[in-house]
Amino acid sequence: MTFADPKRIIELQKFYQTSKKPIWKALPRSKLYLYPYYAAFSISLGASLFFMVRAILDIKPKPKK
Repeated sequence: MTFADPKRIIELQKFYQTSKKPIWKALPRSKLYLYPYYAAFSISLGASLFFMVRAILDIKPKPKK
């Protein structure tokens, strides 16, 4: 059975149209997809900003002894 089974199209259409959530959060498994994406996005953005500030302020790593 595929997701776009012709017998379920009306049922799925009603599900999406009656849902009060945005369409990307309407599916039952959307948290499974969205939370790892949000985590990866936040970490990559945070790391980019951290190193950009270090580059702007010309902060260099301390040499190892």
